[in-house]
This record gives sequence, C-alpha cells and structure tokens, in this order.
Amino acid sequence: MEKRKQRRTRKRLTCELVIGDSRQTVFVRDLSPEGLFVQTRARIDPNAKVSLAFAAQADLPAIEMEVRVRRKRHTPPRLQSSVPSGVGLEVVDPPLAYLALVERSATSGGIRDSEAPKDDAAAGSGIRTFRVRLTQRGKPNANVFTVRSESLQGARARALARAGRDWKIADIQEI
Repeated sequence: MEKRKQRRTRKRLTCELVIGDSRQTVFVRDLSPEGLFVQTRARIDPNAKVSLAFAAQADLPAIEMEVRVRRKRHTPPRLQSSVPSGVGLEVVDPPLAYLALVERSATSGGIRDSEAPKDDAAAGSGIRTFRVRLTQRGKPNANVFTVRSESLQGARARALARAGRDWKIADIQEI
C-alpha cells in the first residue's frame, strides 16, 4: 500500500550523505518535496538525523539539508542489481534550492511514480509491471521475477504460479 503523502519523481542524482564526520557519495533513486530514497549500504538507524549535500548545478547553488531516516531497506548483495539497498529520508525543513531541484527533476525527463505505463499496449488496458522478489521456504535461495498484471494481487498470483511450490513473496514493487 502506498503511504507517501506526495508523488515521487524517479531521477538518478548524485549527492553526499553526511553521517557524523564521514561523508559517503550516494545515488538518489527518487525524490519529492518532502522526501527521497538514496541507494546506500550504510547502516543508519531509523529516526536518525543526518545531512545530505548536493553539489552546485548550472542554475542552482550547492544544497546542504538535514534529513531524518524514515525507513531502511537492506538487500542481499546478489539482489542489489534489481532491488537496491538504501534508506528513505524525510526532508526536515526543505530549502528553496532543494524544492527548485525537485521541480526541475520532475519537468526534465524524470519519470513520475504511477505515470503512464512503459508501452502503448499497456496504456489502454490498465496493465502494470511489477518486480517480485521471492524466497524459498527453509532455504537461502531467492529469485526475482518481472510480471505484468492489472493489480497487485494478480501480480502476486502470477509470480507464485511461475515460481512453483515452496516459494513465498519477500517483496513486490510496481515499476
């Protein structure tokens, strides 16, 4: 179930995550005026306050802002290419330059969540694409499928039918 207050724009940007005295270059996967998801393997506790710094761009100044960790997602290394590890961050007091960056990202080729499907055939039929990560019951095996369905429940059913017995759904995302 979607819990976000605002739609996010999927955009790959580079920034620095500042945790105490350490700085780590991270990739932004999506952003909105109130929050963003950054791809990182850093272990940060939920509700921790950290800083995020964007370098100056052509018409925007450098941005440094305080963010709070709202959620974290740890993914095993073998699944990193399809389901990245990272943290969901809430922007505590968004500076105007950050809001301008979000607006520019949304209008400059960013893909808004829940916008048009990937192809014209799916546009009229309401079919959506889902990435489903499954784990085998009682074993460390994992599998990732991409399935197309009109609903989340339909995607779950298709993935389970494709995987076979002894598999359970660990994560499902609309892509």
